[in-house]
Amino acid sequence: MKKNLLFLGMAVAALASCTNDEVFDINKSNKIQFDGFVNKDTRAVTNTDGDINKFHVFGYYGTTNVFNNVAVLKDGATWSYTNPVAWTANQYQFGAYATKNESDQLAGVAFADGKLTFTNYTAADANDLVAAVASVDNTGLTNATVGFTFKHLLSKVKFALTNGTDKGYTMKVSNITFNVLPAGTCVYDGAAAWTPSGSAASLSFAGTTANIAAAATFTSEDHIVIPNQGLSEMKASFKVEFYDASDNKVDEKEYTNVALKLNDAGTEKWKPGYSYTYTATITSTTNYIQFAVTSVDAWTEQNAGAALN
Repeated sequence: MKKNLLFLGMAVAALASCTNDEVFDINKSNKIQFDGFVNKDTRAVTNTDGDINKFHVFGYYGTTNVFNNVAVLKDGATWSYTNPVAWTANQYQFGAYATKNESDQLAGVAFADGKLTFTNYTAADANDLVAAVASVDNTGLTNATVGFTFKHLLSKVKFALTNGTDKGYTMKVSNITFNVLPAGTCVYDGAAAWTPSGSAASLSFAGTTANIAAAATFTSEDHIVIPNQGLSEMKASFKVEFYDASDNKVDEKEYTNVALKLNDAGTEKWKPGYSYTYTATITSTTNYIQFAVTSVDAWTEQNAGAALN
């Protein structure tokens, strides 16, 4: 079986701009406020489109904690949190995260030494994960708004299979699976360092619901995965069937142990904030998969409405 891997790596994209104009008992000029943006993904992940209306914040100066996993909520055009905190003349460190599931206050999250640590985090398609850290020198009592730049911490994977028959047959695809470690621990200080963990579990992608014409491509849905995986020992399996003009099945192939390498040496791993598309051309006249490499499309950064992909 000939196997060449194609991947499309896409750089991180971004989320939201927000200011807190809620009036509290503390004078607005002395209240700690938050402002942030996250790149808006140019390729949406299934089940993760929509606005985000909540993120959670940690913060401290010296040995004094001022925020400990505190929810910051959006109300119309404003953001607010309960028990507003006043600035003092100190050097502050802040960390924040958000998931698509707005009810989530994640367990196993800690913030120390300017680093967020997510322990035993499990990837799920409904929950993208973004995070930000910020350092604020308020020793001069400038009381500036805390500026967050959120980044995607997870990776995305999908498949694009092209019907390469030279006989005009249509194609169906099914049973796309591969094993992946479902959880991991991440340390984030502006860059995400992941250590995958857990027992390998099968990740399945829905197949075609209609026949794919000759030269056309079936593209699967995305799955969110824990980064720092993708070595050559990861193997995919899938099944293809070919049909003639009368919708009679004329060929069937089942592929197993297809290496999901990102480079020829099999040493490159999935990176946080990247979307990988594994692409293959399938023919009905050969018994091997032909892989090709195309260009890498970068995600674009932009200030956007409060959207999380």
